[in-house]
Amino acid sequence: MSLLRPHNSNYDVLFPSRRKVQPYDFGAPDESEWYVNKIISHHWKGRNIEFLVKWNLGDSTWEPVSNCNELEALNNYLTLSDVKRWRDLPKRVTMMS
Repeated sequence: MSLLRPHNSNYDVLFPSRRKVQPYDFGAPDESEWYVNKIISHHWKGRNIEFLVKWNLGDSTWEPVSNCNELEALNNYLTLSDVKRWRDLPKRVTMMS
């Protein structure tokens, strides 16, 4: 009993990465929603851009920027690509693991 302590929920300021991953709402019914693990690549189609999204179940799909604008994964991808906006991404790209 002397080793037991009261449970304190996560302190987001000190430990932000402990947050539970929240699903992005693409408008699908809840039972079919997947979590985005990360964005691993992009490609340009003229003036439009698509991102290769790696899903929690292992699948990857190309998604338009309109589906990715609010994803934390996009912010992480832009940081790793050393750009501030998706419009600044290079026309040629290698995949990130």
